[in-house]
Amino acid sequence: MAITARPGDTVAAALWRAGITTIARSRKLHRPLGWGGAYTTGVLARVDGRPNVRLDQITVQNGLKAEAQNVWPSARFDLLRLAQLLPSKAVYGGFEHGAWMPKSGLAYRLAERVMANLAGVAAPADAAFAPHALPGQRVNVDCLVIGGGPSGIAEANRRKELGESVALVTRGDKLARFARSMGEPVEPLHEGIRLFEGMELFGAYRGGAIMVGAPHDHRKAAVVFEPRSAVLATGRRSIPPLVKGNQLPGVMDAHSALQLAIVHGVAPGNRVAVVGTGAQDAVAARLAAVGVRVVHKGRTEDLIEIQGRSRVTAIRANKGIACDALIHAGPWRSDPSLGFQTSGEGLFQVEAHPLPQSMSVTGGAALPNEPIRARKNLHPDTLICPCMDVTAGELYCHIDEGETDPEVLKRLTSCGMGTCQGFPCWEHMLAMLASRIGVEPESFARPTHRPPRRAITVAQAAGLAGLVEPDR
Repeated sequence: MAITARPGDTVAAALWRAGITTIARSRKLHRPLGWGGAYTTGVLARVDGRPNVRLDQITVQNGLKAEAQNVWPSARFDLLRLAQLLPSKAVYGGFEHGAWMPKSGLAYRLAERVMANLAGVAAPADAAFAPHALPGQRVNVDCLVIGGGPSGIAEANRRKELGESVALVTRGDKLARFARSMGEPVEPLHEGIRLFEGMELFGAYRGGAIMVGAPHDHRKAAVVFEPRSAVLATGRRSIPPLVKGNQLPGVMDAHSALQLAIVHGVAPGNRVAVVGTGAQDAVAARLAAVGVRVVHKGRTEDLIEIQGRSRVTAIRANKGIACDALIHAGPWRSDPSLGFQTSGEGLFQVEAHPLPQSMSVTGGAALPNEPIRARKNLHPDTLICPCMDVTAGELYCHIDEGETDPEVLKRLTSCGMGTCQGFPCWEHMLAMLASRIGVEPESFARPTHRPPRRAITVAQAAGLAGLVEPDR
């Protein structure tokens, strides 16, 4: 199917404009997933023979070929969707049930291949993508600022004015995308600051003395940063509502919805509901200003269920509301993984400690995390981790048998072990666990955040050889 895109469109935006909202399928029951901002699995596809490419981070080019993964024999006629007829309990723990598997021989090899297909294992890259090292670069600076929002820009400028050498890393292709979408003023970045756009730091090592980033563009090399000090200005993200249907195409965080509507000129839906923890009115107003029809504004805590099969069709709050998109603007929480990697110590379960003096936090990332409201008895089909298809019911099975260690629950169910690397899945898991047994989420130690927290290709990783001396 040929699709016409506009200049600057990401593939995800071009598909949305064309009415294609289901991009991927969940691992076990093949539930529909799409571009929502919170769950990276919803935008993974095969692009020009390369698997597991994020369609919200790649710009459309003439002749680009994007193919759905985890479908068979094709996206239009996908027999794997019949897995949705299975009861959820049938696949608790994954498809890799020992009792189902032959023990050896050809039958075992065939069953293993079938299980891999059912579990969404992507086909290998085409031969043209044989790994070859992309020589990395090493950057020594006085200060590394992580995050390109207003607070990150302000801190980078302040450090530069103090005479420090400064580098700023941002995942966006432009600085302060969310702030600009909200109409907020943004100060210009000092021209003497080294800017690395379209890059994410995937790991912090040796107490933050070494931090490594990989560009979203697979043709560009990874970068090893060795800063004397670092500043986390990563802001906060909106966590999806902890209700049934939170993974449906049409559920979007405020960042993604505003990018879609304001930058790409595509409405998230024809009838849009906006919920939040205080920012819903401002987000709804910005969407309405560019022609989006907002039919409901409310608080996240009032939301009971998101309804639909292949896309949002309605929500249930104090009353039923027909809509085809739900935008969430809170609860807002910061991704703890880089700070955790910097300060964590331990082996089986790494525990976070106070950040070293060389690292500080500013802006939204320094604000308290907003609490996630979790009912004591969630609907068992509520997805806690769409990446690994882990439901509330699966976690309840272990919790009600007495297992309350988040690290063990993670290992038993694979919750948070997909491409999202635990954020926001562990926020949901901790909230529902705490509600189920009647304690506060903060009373639990978090599961271990280990690098890489975001994708890095084999070619980019190979190019880092020789740039860093190994620990001895």
